[in-house]
Amino acid sequence: MVGVRGRQKPAKVSEPVDAVDVLVTSGRRRELRALGQLLGAPFRSELASSSREALLRTAARDFAAIVIDATSPALDGFALARAIRARQRTRRVPLIFVIERDADAPRIYRGKGFAPVDHVVRPVDRDVIRAKALASADLARRERRSAGHSEELERAARRARKLELTAAAAAADKRFANLTQAIPELVVTLDSAGSLEFCNRRWLEYTGLSIEHSRGRGWVLAIHPDDRRRSVRAWERSISSGEVLEIECRLRRGFDGAMRWHTCRALPERDDDGTIVGWLGTYSDSEELKRAIRARDEFLSIASHELRTPLTALKLRLESLAHTAAPDERAARRLNGAIRQTERLERLIDHLLDASRISAGRLVLDRSPVSLGEIAGEVVGRAREQPGVTGQVFDLVIEGDVVGTWDRMRIEQVVENLISNALKYGGGRAVGVWVRGADDAVELTVSDHGIGIDAADLSRIFEQYERAEASHGQSGIGMGLYIARQIVQAHSGEIDVDSRLGEGSSFRVVLPRSARPPTPLQ
Repeated sequence: MVGVRGRQKPAKVSEPVDAVDVLVTSGRRRELRALGQLLGAPFRSELASSSREALLRTAARDFAAIVIDATSPALDGFALARAIRARQRTRRVPLIFVIERDADAPRIYRGKGFAPVDHVVRPVDRDVIRAKALASADLARRERRSAGHSEELERAARRARKLELTAAAAAADKRFANLTQAIPELVVTLDSAGSLEFCNRRWLEYTGLSIEHSRGRGWVLAIHPDDRRRSVRAWERSISSGEVLEIECRLRRGFDGAMRWHTCRALPERDDDGTIVGWLGTYSDSEELKRAIRARDEFLSIASHELRTPLTALKLRLESLAHTAAPDERAARRLNGAIRQTERLERLIDHLLDASRISAGRLVLDRSPVSLGEIAGEVVGRAREQPGVTGQVFDLVIEGDVVGTWDRMRIEQVVENLISNALKYGGGRAVGVWVRGADDAVELTVSDHGIGIDAADLSRIFEQYERAEASHGQSGIGMGLYIARQIVQAHSGEIDVDSRLGEGSSFRVVLPRSARPPTPLQ
């Protein structure tokens, strides 16, 4: 029996107004009923005579405290306590153990994860167990209130963070808008499908289009009719692939209808998952640059033609002198040196003429069946005969069928430029020339073991008048590789380079065997 012993003055605990739900557990039914009766009002006791029943009840509803009879041999109170604490719902419900004597108390308080926990000793004092149950209920109520306050504070903190982010986003939007109004470029933003969402004041002022007429796909009306289809296709390709867009087109100026060249560059905007959510584009006026380039090309074309006439006459006179006279050895060396310099000037003039033809779009191809291996062999043979390359080693390898439909003179020019490059920067080491036939293309590789090219220069050596930093001190105007790339691309081919500083360079050309239709960009 639970029994009642002498009264002890319990700690004063405020009596709750509402009923307090308490779960009482014991493996002995008489003890179970006696414990429930001891608690009395305002406690609303639910009785459980087994661990399974107790766990089912705690899973179904919440309790302010749980009383566990640890003296019952039919119910393992400590195992039940561990099971109760293993559940999220009952992890913080106060436990009150009924034990046989105070000496058993340390086991309760050393129990891992039992807290909050208390105990009463048999025979159970009614006032003591009520006071402790009330204290446990009060503790549970305070914890729930504290948890509610914490949740409210967390919600308030989340709201504050959201407001801060909203304010920061608004400030960023305002800063972006101010920046777009301050720069001279025409700025547009498009959604992921290519519909215009925003344009800056410069766009409106230049095109004369209103915001309403520019939105959606209305912005394409500002593009020259001859450039419109090509520009829209370029945008669609970038939107589909996610690649950066860079294209030139003419835009109509609103107040006088003038069409001026602009360079458009657009970058995709991505979310945290990498999904494209929009595009940020700028149109930069390049009309003056275009005019300057045209003027330069016209000057180079005129100057090249004007220089060629007297240079040709000078070369003929020198060659005639070399064949008709019988100069001494010293005079012969000087005469041959003069002839080589005129030939060098001829090559430079040819490069300038080719550059002007390419810029004007006048590079015409005269295609016929050609063997790239035969061309490579002839160019290597002439290179061996050049003064100053005595003892130069050439490794020429030709594999498979290497015939294609190309412009022989232009392809020969590409091979000459690449081998000349290898001789100039190869440091006298062996030059490799490898020609290999594939199914629908032929590949040419020219490699050297010279000074190599810095990684920072690889992307620009195929541009006009560009040379690698390591090549300074060598003669040349930086046109050979540019012309080679233009010729290869005119044949729908590819040219690239693999190089490391101090380890040499390897240039690779891939030429389709037959002509391919030009791409929209071409």
